[in-house]
Amino acid sequence: MQKTQAGWVGILVFSLFAWTVSNLDQSLFGYAIPGIITEFGIGLDQIGLILSVGFIVAAVMVVFAGLAADTWGRRWTLALLLASSAFFVGLHGFVSDESQLTVARALAFGLAAGLAPITSAYVAESAPAQHRGMLMGVLQCGYPLGWFLAAMLAAPLLETSGWRSIFLIGFAVVPLAFLIAWRLPESQRFTDSAAARTNTKVLDFALLREMFGGRYRRRSVASFVLFFTFGCAYAGTAFFFPTFFMTVRGYSQADAAQLVGISNGIAIVGYLAAAYVGEYLMPRRNTFAVWCLLGAVALVALMWWPTERWQDLTLFALTGAFFYGSNAVVGTLLTELYPTRMRTTAYAVCGSAPLTLGFALFPAIVPQFVASIGWQWSFSVLIAPLLVVAAAAALMLPNLRSGQDVDAE
Repeated sequence: MQKTQAGWVGILVFSLFAWTVSNLDQSLFGYAIPGIITEFGIGLDQIGLILSVGFIVAAVMVVFAGLAADTWGRRWTLALLLASSAFFVGLHGFVSDESQLTVARALAFGLAAGLAPITSAYVAESAPAQHRGMLMGVLQCGYPLGWFLAAMLAAPLLETSGWRSIFLIGFAVVPLAFLIAWRLPESQRFTDSAAARTNTKVLDFALLREMFGGRYRRRSVASFVLFFTFGCAYAGTAFFFPTFFMTVRGYSQADAAQLVGISNGIAIVGYLAAAYVGEYLMPRRNTFAVWCLLGAVALVALMWWPTERWQDLTLFALTGAFFYGSNAVVGTLLTELYPTRMRTTAYAVCGSAPLTLGFALFPAIVPQFVASIGWQWSFSVLIAPLLVVAAAAALMLPNLRSGQDVDAE
C-alpha cells in the first residue's frame, strides 16, 4: 500500500494544475464569444455550431485517450494531451476566419477532453482510500479555478488588447506540462496491472465490449445517461453565461466576465462541500443527486429573481456551487465502479464521451430556444429538467461505501 500511495501529493498537484489550466484555456472561448461575434460578423447559432464540432471531435478522441492511458500509462499521456491542447488554444489568437477558428477549437477541446478520465484515474489510484473523495473533490476544483483565473486574466486583456490576446496564455503551458511530468512517478496501480498483462503495446478494444456486458452493463448504461444529461445541461449554460449577463442583465463584456469569474471562485466552497459530504456523510451517488436537484433550484431562481448585481453574484455562485459543484463527487463515484485495468477507458467511454456528446448538442440547441422563447425560459424549461434526470440516473448506480479500496466493491 505504501508503494501505491507514494508520490500522491505530487500527482494530485500536477493533476489539479492540468485540470485547472485546461479549464482556464477552454473557458477563454466563453469570454471571447462577444468579440468573436463582432469581428467575424456571425450569430450565436454559428458559435453554437463551432462549439458542437469541438465536442463531437472530443467525444471520439477521449475514447482513444482513455485506451492510451490504460495501455501506456497515465503520466506521459496526460502531459502530451495537456501540452498539445494548450498549443492549439494559443493558435486561436491567430485565426483569420470562422473555419480556422472551428479547426483550432476542435483540436484544442478534443485533446483536452482526455484530461478528465486520466487525471481522475491518476489521483484515485494514488490517493489514500479514506480520503480519496476529498482529494478528488480538490481535483475537480480545477473547473471553477480555471474559470476564475481566466476571468481575472481575460477581463483586463479584453479591455486593452481584444479577444485574441487572451488565448496566447495557452503557449505558456506547453513546456510546463513536460517539465512537471518529468518529475512525477507513474501510477503504481497501473504499473502493477500492466505487469500482469501479456500485451502492453496495443490498445485493448475488448474493454469496450466488457463494459456493456455482464456485471458492468447496468452501471455503464446508467453512467452514460447521467453524464449525457449532465453534459447537455452543463454545455447549455456554462459557455453562454457571459453572453446571458450581457444580453439579459445589461452588463458590459468585462463586467460579465468578472461576475462569472468571481462567482466561480466563490463556488469552490460548493465543490469542497460536495466532496466532504460524499466522503464522510452520505454515499457519493446520493450526494450527486442532492447537489443536482439543488443546482436546478438555484438556476431557476437565478433566471427570475435578481434585480441587482449582488443578487446575480449570489445566485450564480449558488448555481455553480451545486450544479457545477456536483462534479466534485461524480468523478470519484465513476472511478470506483471499475477496476484499474479498465478504469481510464471506462471513465472515457461511460463518462467523458457522453458528457462531450451532450456538449456537442446543446451549444447548438440552446440558441434556437433562446431565439424562440428567450434566455430565462430556455434555461428554466430546458436545462433544469436535465439535472433532475441526471440525479435519477445516479440513483441507479451501485450504492458503494465511501472510503474503501479503489478496486473493491
